[in-house]
Amino acid sequence: MSVIQTARPAVLYPFMESGFSDKTAGFIETVSWIRDSRRVDVLVTVDKAGQTSRLLKKARLPYEEVGFSHPLTAGNWYFPALFKLMRSALPSFFYFKAYKVGLMHCPDLTSLLCWGNTAKMNRVRFIASLTAAERVSHFASLMLADTAKLVCANEDVRQKIPPRFSTSALLAPEAQNIDENMKADTRRKNAVDFWTDLYASLCAKPDPAKMTGLLNKN
Repeated sequence: MSVIQTARPAVLYPFMESGFSDKTAGFIETVSWIRDSRRVDVLVTVDKAGQTSRLLKKARLPYEEVGFSHPLTAGNWYFPALFKLMRSALPSFFYFKAYKVGLMHCPDLTSLLCWGNTAKMNRVRFIASLTAAERVSHFASLMLADTAKLVCANEDVRQKIPPRFSTSALLAPEAQNIDENMKADTRRKNAVDFWTDLYASLCAKPDPAKMTGLLNKN
């Protein structure tokens, strides 16, 4: 089945200040590389000013502040999580109405928990970078199950995620081709190629002219 080639996709990176970690600077650097490649249109948000916004300014990555008053955590159970979403997620819905988001890439689990439901309700596919192996609640498990791809920071994280997510789990480019990643130029090319190829595969739309049969309706 062939796919239709469309204009470059708009990828949203929704940062949450409560999810800031020692991995955030590296992720922002990768986003700036992707922006400079001009292969996708980069959209960046952060929920409030803080360490994340300072790094975004340093990287000269434009961003919008989209508030989220009660961020979720990996341990929030189903009903408390829904309560937080009802109180906090409205600005993210307005953002999706204002911008044509083609794909969402969550920088961490916190971002996924806060923004994943909004993307799902807008029928936008999303992926998540997992920087650590965490124990998660039932609600977090549901969000992980809805993720198109999980990209693990290293082999240890990939080995520790629940087996039911293994089919959607990939290893991040910086954890691959270790010898090549010792060189800055090659490391940058590997990262940009990995992410933009993944984005393209998830944004590709089937060509209706090539589709036949009931099984091809989705």
